[in-house]
Amino acid sequence: MQAPPEKLGSFYLGAEYDLDANQLQEAPINYDARDLTTHAVCVGMTGSGKTGLCIGLLEEAGLDRVPAILIDPKGDITNLLLQFPELRPQDFQPWI
Repeated sequence: MQAPPEKLGSFYLGAEYDLDANQLQEAPINYDARDLTTHAVCVGMTGSGKTGLCIGLLEEAGLDRVPAILIDPKGDITNLLLQFPELRPQDFQPWI
């Protein structure tokens, strides 16, 4: 299944998955950017997909020009530079 075209104001998260049929569905899952709050946290057990989820959300936010402040003590989020090559290293300077 191919991702649908980007829609401004809507974050594409993936597609529905039917657990009973063990099959990916065609219906996309989108998150309305208007539902964003001013703060968020992503928690879960090691290996549960927190970094992947956050990178996906941050990529969608970046495409919609939604500003973000990230706290990434392990440095996993720096892969966003691959998606947004116009970002400069100083855009990622620590803010304390």
